[in-house]
Amino acid sequence: MRTYPYIVKALSDKISHNSAEEYVAFRSKMQDLLQAQIVGVQRHSPTVVELQIRAPLAAQKFRPGQFFRLQNFETQAPIFGQTRLQTEALAMRCAGVQGDTVSLMVLEVGASSRLCATFQPGDPISLMGPTGVATKITQGGETVMIIGGRLGAADIRAVGPAMRAAGNRVLYIAGFKTADEVYCQDDLEAAADAIVWITACGAPIPARRPQDSSATGDFLNILTHYAATAPVIPLQEVTRVLIIGTHRLVRLIQDARHGVLRQYFSKSPNFTASIHGPMQCMLKGICAQCLQWQIDPATGQRTKAVFACSWQDQPLDIVDIDNLEERLSQNRLQEHLSNLWLDYLFAHYDIERV
Repeated sequence: MRTYPYIVKALSDKISHNSAEEYVAFRSKMQDLLQAQIVGVQRHSPTVVELQIRAPLAAQKFRPGQFFRLQNFETQAPIFGQTRLQTEALAMRCAGVQGDTVSLMVLEVGASSRLCATFQPGDPISLMGPTGVATKITQGGETVMIIGGRLGAADIRAVGPAMRAAGNRVLYIAGFKTADEVYCQDDLEAAADAIVWITACGAPIPARRPQDSSATGDFLNILTHYAATAPVIPLQEVTRVLIIGTHRLVRLIQDARHGVLRQYFSKSPNFTASIHGPMQCMLKGICAQCLQWQIDPATGQRTKAVFACSWQDQPLDIVDIDNLEERLSQNRLQEHLSNLWLDYLFAHYDIERV
């Protein structure tokens, strides 16, 4: 009721207007600003697809580190084998904006994310956001280490350049299973002052700059070896660490910072971890699908539950990783069955995809 009088006052001089042209112009402008449409679908690796979406207002409001809620429309989704190819709501990290276009990176891990490869330019799409919290970017003086793989590569393309433009240094620890998972290497190099490329198996990723290094093997062993040598950016100079990846990576770094890496972080940097638990509405406090427990780091006891969609990057010490793992496994059977059924549809029907 406090805002109602101001709305009435703002519209008071419009009450007697009945111009159809004015409404058409208003409607056309709102439709242009708010109606999202796919303008490009590009595959970068066997498991990563980039969606380019024209969404002028969303692009204008985006800040590095935020994410979007993506879903196709039920009435627009095609039907194959009596199955409508409709996705569930997906939380999408944004790789950046260019003009009116938002770039979202899709990691194909489940049926809904795999369906994104079937989208076509010109398709209308449901895009909500940006949501979540933007990454803190200080004006100079920081050395930030970003640890991540395929998911981290999407985020650093937006966050890294912003941090460097503000006068900070960025060290990217890039962990991939194989070299063919790497995508947009030019953009990743532009986003970081130095990169440590790590692959779990196969050939190493080519290090194309003198300040970068590359190795294949155990992730933690390679990171520890990097810390023990004389690197371009020593871990002793790191003032903040961002972990953008799976719950397994979060747990690995949580254990390592108090173990094999403890001696190298002499500046006691703040550690922040991405919490990619199940999400649904992503409206910051509505459906409670994303509730995530936090703990007292001294006792390990749970303190409070927070909405992860409104605080997607949380201090590492207070994250209840056991709870995160349990939440991520709650729909595992359904997700497995959906993936098998999608395999069947792709094998038996001519479904166009990139």
